[in-house]
Amino acid sequence: MLSATRVLFSQNLVSKSFNSAAVLHRSSPADTVKPAEFFGSAKKAVLIGVPGAFTPGCSKSHVPGYLKHFEELKGKGVEKIGCVAVNDAFVMDAWGKDLKVEDKITMLADPQGNFVKELGLDFDASAALGGIRSKRFALVLENGKITKAFVEPNNTGLSVSLAENLLKEL
Repeated sequence: MLSATRVLFSQNLVSKSFNSAAVLHRSSPADTVKPAEFFGSAKKAVLIGVPGAFTPGCSKSHVPGYLKHFEELKGKGVEKIGCVAVNDAFVMDAWGKDLKVEDKITMLADPQGNFVKELGLDFDASAALGGIRSKRFALVLENGKITKAFVEPNNTGLSVSLAENLLKEL
């Protein structure tokens, strides 16, 4: 078992930038954002990945933890927080409203999973969630480059990518 004080750090993502051609969606398929530009404009940012909108771990622990610790993250220099899932834009928008993320977390849809696949952060969740999904992770970016990557060892757990643990590493 992985203790909450030991953070699993994914070295293969460090120093990488997002593909400049990658596109994610906010409130609708027409509301696009290029992650390279969106996160590149922040001195420090956090991107969390979740297996699915409205799933119990994502809705009760993972995203709410980032909302709870939003001010502390800002105090550590985090200017932007994004949340990506392999879902459509309408689902991500509705989920953000349900969680009351307001302007604290930008909800980002990766409808075909291309963005997470390119990062190697996808897994086959066909049995439980119907297809390819995002691993649960937290990335710290500085000026658009990944400086720290925390990926759950079993893809969906709630340990290394939690806000409480990320705060210790900032």
